[in-house]
Amino acid sequence: MSLRIPTGVSTPRPTPANAATPAAAPANTAVPAGADLPANAPAGNVVAPTGGSWKRSATKEVAISDLQQKFGWTDESWQGRLLHAADEGADGTRSQNGQVSAAELEAYLSAPTDAQFLTSTALQQQRAALDSKLAGGAQSASVDSFDSPWQQSVAKRADLLGGNGDGQLSADELTAYINASKANQAKGTGTAANTQWVPDQQMATFQSRVAEVAGEIDPLQGVGGAGATPGLNMVKEYSRTLLDTDKNVPTFVSYLLSAADVKETPADVSRLESTFVRDPELKQGGVVDSDYNNTGFDRGHMKAAEDSPTQAAMNESHYMSNIAPQYGNHNQQVWRTLERGVSEMVKETGGKAYIVTGNLFLDDKGKPLPPESLQTTGSKDDRRIAVPTHNFKTVLLELPNGNLSMFAYMVPNQKEGPSKKEDILPLLQDSRVPVDQLEGLLGQDLYAQLPKSVQDKLEKDTSAAGVFQQQSLYESATLLRAPPSA
Repeated sequence: MSLRIPTGVSTPRPTPANAATPAAAPANTAVPAGADLPANAPAGNVVAPTGGSWKRSATKEVAISDLQQKFGWTDESWQGRLLHAADEGADGTRSQNGQVSAAELEAYLSAPTDAQFLTSTALQQQRAALDSKLAGGAQSASVDSFDSPWQQSVAKRADLLGGNGDGQLSADELTAYINASKANQAKGTGTAANTQWVPDQQMATFQSRVAEVAGEIDPLQGVGGAGATPGLNMVKEYSRTLLDTDKNVPTFVSYLLSAADVKETPADVSRLESTFVRDPELKQGGVVDSDYNNTGFDRGHMKAAEDSPTQAAMNESHYMSNIAPQYGNHNQQVWRTLERGVSEMVKETGGKAYIVTGNLFLDDKGKPLPPESLQTTGSKDDRRIAVPTHNFKTVLLELPNGNLSMFAYMVPNQKEGPSKKEDILPLLQDSRVPVDQLEGLLGQDLYAQLPKSVQDKLEKDTSAAGVFQQQSLYESATLLRAPPSA
């Protein structure tokens, strides 16, 4: 499976340092054999907003003490330390005012000069910066030779905490430091405090919590309008869920998937180490694994298990609040192909995707089914689980240069679903729908953070003609489009 880049483009996209090393590739990002991803569609000519899909507001601050009280974060917790670090690093009069915004968190993590917290994106940037300095055959680079202050700070830490402290940084020292950071073992003292890796996916959800409390629109949370499907809004460590407690399935689950996370995922993250469990937030009222026993249905993930950058994220993906009943072939073949196609597209483009995945219950005319017409399953009479007629997935893909594309699929949950590529790809292509059709069925604005003009361009289009900045490196691509016959 590969992304076909336009032949007229001669400038290659930089490849992060560990992307070309087989041993560094995560074990849980396998690609379905023979699937094609994707063919090119015509490029759009609308310029995207500066900075990508939207710009957060630095003025929508919230008191750190309020966040700590609401979520139980102490000053010693990584969440409390991160909030204070972002506050101290804020610009001008907002610095050290005891308040923080999602924008301040974003700004701090994009240039973490104190190197207390490193996202996957920061790790990839540091790897690439060192690779460029070692390209001529040098074995190490001066820690003061990096272009940005934050990269110099990380280099000095890596030399001290992962190396010999000689003022030079080697590839082995950086790798040792990154591995120690991922294991929370990069221990420092004084001004060189501990370094902790926080995956992009985890950070997006953390920022989503802050944005919600501050009253800011966030890409992981839909904005419900009149007729919106009611549900229980749950924020996890790596995703958000709107749970339909009457149907006992999620209406939708939203999360960020970045190419940096895919490339930084440790090789030992495995779904074999996770088990399906009741969501601990639901206590005795939630679905349990055994509710699916002998039903004939698979436990279908909404947030894909393989989109987990850590074992904790993998475990979270196995909460039953992330699960809906799917027929076997649909789950294991059709849906699996779509999940892996999205993951591969993100990885190959080097971008990041805001993904919303969920369930619909429709009649043969595409209208919502009344409650009495729902098919249900489950081993407990008092905990029936509604069987979705369709699963949907929307993807807002943001490329490194800020260009945007949007994809949406509404795939029938069929008992006799196809299992061969030549049948799966046409089904998926026929399942393409405009995002605003799904929004109408849900009563939710799924990407409310986008300017209205950009929403109008992307959400009505099923050809994935993206919103592009000038001098685009990429053309828009249609996910999983089968190649034209010879």
